[in-house]
Amino acid sequence: MANAEQEALELVFKQPTFASRVFSQKTILNTISVVSVFVAWTLLVHFQVYRFSLLPSPVEVLEWGREWVTTKIFWIDAGMTTARVLVGVTAAYVIGIPLGLMIGWKKVFSDLTFPMLEILRPIPAPAYLPIAILLLPWQEASVAFIPFIDALFPVLLNTIIGVKLIDRDYFRAAQCLGSSPRQIFWHVVLPGALPSISSGCAIGMGIGWMGAVVGEMITGKWGLGYRIWESYILIRYPLIIDGMIAIGILGFASSMLIRYLTIRLIPWRRAITESLDESITK
Repeated sequence: MANAEQEALELVFKQPTFASRVFSQKTILNTISVVSVFVAWTLLVHFQVYRFSLLPSPVEVLEWGREWVTTKIFWIDAGMTTARVLVGVTAAYVIGIPLGLMIGWKKVFSDLTFPMLEILRPIPAPAYLPIAILLLPWQEASVAFIPFIDALFPVLLNTIIGVKLIDRDYFRAAQCLGSSPRQIFWHVVLPGALPSISSGCAIGMGIGWMGAVVGEMITGKWGLGYRIWESYILIRYPLIIDGMIAIGILGFASSMLIRYLTIRLIPWRRAITESLDESITK
């Protein structure tokens, strides 16, 4: 047990070198997975397997994409979509995390709010769009409302679960030591729920990108989602895939940002995860 704790502490302060990151088994396997997808895509299009003959080849997509990224339209689209995602998802964090902490911690608050939230949760985000357009006169607000709704419930539910999973002995120990409710919240509830909150934030960010694209396809005039739908109508199929790749890259970057912040805020979580990974692979 002591050895496991020592290994976890060493991993917290362990700083991997650049070379170890580049040539690590994880990086190599990740590269192989991406390259294999493009190789399979090229072969399926080249040999016209099933209906893949209708799709553009990776070379065509690369040529169209290289031209697209040099235009102002691309940067406006990427900027608009990113802004909508960040506004919507940030609002989901600001509302979902405090609400989840209160629902998970206080039974009275849970009884008051949780049933209504469970009724609203199964409703798909696009179904809220007509109401958002009616209530929010600014078009940008109605589009950003979709990633907000999409991200809200993963953040909320993960926060609630994080609080529920805290060992009750911690609460009893804090009370025995004379801690006030405020001290219990800051020193027991919030730190104990942080790992689950970070998972909810990562999931919410990914789903938020999906919601933004759907909203742009329906009501947007700018954005990557709107450009994908326009490219389909105008039979510019390479741009459809270019738009999808752009969304994937931006979504990946935002997920890496969440992961970076998680490591900074909860260093012990990375240590535990890496320790478990090493024990599994041995």
